[in-house]
Amino acid sequence: MANRREKTPVDSGYAWVILFACSLLYMMLSGLTKAFGILYTEFLEEYDAGAGNTAWIGSVKLFLFFGLGPLANHLCEDFSFRKVVITGGLLIFLGYLVSVFVEQMELLYLTIGVVAGFGCGFVFAPCATIVSFYFKKRQALANGIVISGSGLGSFIFPYFYRFIIDEFGLHGALLIISAVALHICVGGALLRQPQQLAKFKHSLDTVDEETTDLNYQESSKNTAKPSKQKAKFVIDFSLFKIPRFSVYVAAFTINIIGYAGNFSVFPAHVKSLGFSEQQVAIALSMIGATEMFARIFFGWFADKKIVEKKTIVIFSAAVSGASAILIPFLRNFPAMVVYGCIVGIFPGAFWSLMAVMMLECVELERLTSAMGVLSMFMSFGIVISQPVMGWIEDATGSWDLSFRIMGMFNLLSGVLFVLEPVFKKIMHSGINSTDHNTGEEIELPDQAKEIEVTYPANDGSSLKAESSQERLSLISCEGTALTELGSNNGKF
Repeated sequence: MANRREKTPVDSGYAWVILFACSLLYMMLSGLTKAFGILYTEFLEEYDAGAGNTAWIGSVKLFLFFGLGPLANHLCEDFSFRKVVITGGLLIFLGYLVSVFVEQMELLYLTIGVVAGFGCGFVFAPCATIVSFYFKKRQALANGIVISGSGLGSFIFPYFYRFIIDEFGLHGALLIISAVALHICVGGALLRQPQQLAKFKHSLDTVDEETTDLNYQESSKNTAKPSKQKAKFVIDFSLFKIPRFSVYVAAFTINIIGYAGNFSVFPAHVKSLGFSEQQVAIALSMIGATEMFARIFFGWFADKKIVEKKTIVIFSAAVSGASAILIPFLRNFPAMVVYGCIVGIFPGAFWSLMAVMMLECVELERLTSAMGVLSMFMSFGIVISQPVMGWIEDATGSWDLSFRIMGMFNLLSGVLFVLEPVFKKIMHSGINSTDHNTGEEIELPDQAKEIEVTYPANDGSSLKAESSQERLSLISCEGTALTELGSNNGKF
């Protein structure tokens, strides 16, 4: 086992097995999640609890789907990607299995929302992270291929859900879905721990042991310090000191509000226009059919570096937002199919480039933390999206206003990406050059040219300074080690 981890295969060898496994996992996970709109319409008829209240089932599940990112990635570092993903698959199985016997809708908040939601959270974030450790030259393409599995699942599962519901009824369908969810464990069994995380965990264990030995001689007050430091790795809020990261998290979070609503609002809207159950499944499956190819294309196109990745995302947000605002004016079935295709194609840029854009903000060793924090904040957007859109329909008797609000959120996310340089400048101007140990300002010469210097500290945070001096010494946050940084034009 030790020899097998000596070197992580990059862009070759077992990296392709990881790519296949993550594509399988995304297909299963996305199919189970995005086809929820079919179950949503069935729950509305079965329990007659109102669109807003029923939407909480999927909303709680999606909240945990994204919100558990920091915990899931932290557990991956402590235990392994394989163990965490297999655990997630078992929880999804258990959640849907117990739902077969539920007679009150409120209990579905617990079984599908919480239990299956925990399982989804333990699968999603690790899959979004591990691929970047195995691919470098074709990183955007690899992420696009992985997430295209999501499109395949989104295309197949609406038809599959419709078929098993028609043949076996709602509760029989839930039993079959629980069995299908076990295939997630198969994909999880193929994952291997990247060398970088194995080394990182080893170094953390060494530091913990040394710190424990030192603090053993101190008071019990001081001995509590290592556990606090270790907890920092679960949610690393120091990432928000990076202006670009802060803007990207805000933009992705706002965009998910508009995007996630489609998977409950869109099928319910198509059905409210008088179209058949089969037509609802067809319209919803168009999202998966198009995103499967769109995400591979956007990954390949981004790797060509013809335009900036941010430009691709901005264009995607603009088209998605405009389409959502205009769809209430179109009432025929071909228009529903076209809208489903647009939802599949253009938000695909967001998902295929999300991990790659995070690497524009942080180094690879902090990607697990960055993706975890991003998914956690996106979960806050998701948890309000579907219930609020449902309550708006309950109040107005139509889904039209819900679509327009979703479109506005899509457009707003694009605006944030456009204004990212402005926000970056504002945030930089608000950060004074301070000594990290005493908080006192460092006086720099007036003629100093502003050069951003970033270097990872011992605790995983980043030390920054702006200076044109030949050498600048920064004291680490612990105050125990002196790190000398050569300017070298600000590049290290």
